[in-house]
Amino acid sequence: MASFLEDVNQMVIDAVITDIGAQLFDEWMNANLDEGQYYADKRFAEMSGDEFIMNEFNKFYELTEEDEDYQC
Repeated sequence: MASFLEDVNQMVIDAVITDIGAQLFDEWMNANLDEGQYYADKRFAEMSGDEFIMNEFNKFYELTEEDEDYQC
């Protein structure tokens, strides 16, 4: 099935995708913040998959490998 996007410039599509991504991130983060800052931070660290971010989360919340929420 064809899409109206087939005739739209790729740069325009990329810009719209970026805007949609930002909106979805804001909605996701706000939903996590409804559960509290710790929960939002934990979800961000988990989803980042970035070792530096996970280490910073652990350090900020003083988590060790024995803690359930420790990010590795």
